[in-house]
Amino acid sequence: MRIVLLGPPGSGKGTQAQKLGRNLGLPHVGMGDMLRGALKNRTSLGERAKEFMDSGKLVPDSIILELLGERLEGTKEGFILDGFPRTLEQAKRLGALLEKERENLDAVINLKVREETILRRLPGRLVCSECGKVYQRANLSSSTQRCPSCGAPLLSRTDDVSDTLKKRIEIYLEHTHPLIDYYKKKGILQDVSGEGNPQEVFDRIVKILN
Repeated sequence: MRIVLLGPPGSGKGTQAQKLGRNLGLPHVGMGDMLRGALKNRTSLGERAKEFMDSGKLVPDSIILELLGERLEGTKEGFILDGFPRTLEQAKRLGALLEKERENLDAVINLKVREETILRRLPGRLVCSECGKVYQRANLSSSTQRCPSCGAPLLSRTDDVSDTLKKRIEIYLEHTHPLIDYYKKKGILQDVSGEGNPQEVFDRIVKILN
């Protein structure tokens, strides 16, 4: 299966993509993780993307598509894609890329969450510096500074600070929200509530896919 997860910042796309990937035996292709990896490794693409990521702006398509093209090589069995596409132009380019390989998207899952949920979740989010798993401070002991899964340091994302959150939501509404109608017209969009704990959201997604 080839699945795209849509939703605003803080909707849980990364968490659900990881769970789906394990459940379906498919690779999780997280654009945000790839960008942060390129930044951490100080690749040329990472350096070019840094100024956009730090200010909460969209990374240019030229950088995104170069990274994505490299990552999708060897994923003939399918993938779980989150963080891409974020614009109509990216959606069209993804469609063209898949069509070239005689492939199609099977489903687009749109995670719906309220703005107050987003503003509550993101400032308390911690991301593992190695495996990329996402945690909420409220769900960890106050002394925990390392990933319970792999032991690597937990970090706050630079774009999760309050001054940047409103801007990220505005960008989502302007550039990414139109993808909902785009994929709905193609007949592959499924709306899923992103409210509640991760397992509850996951169960809703699995029910739809089955």
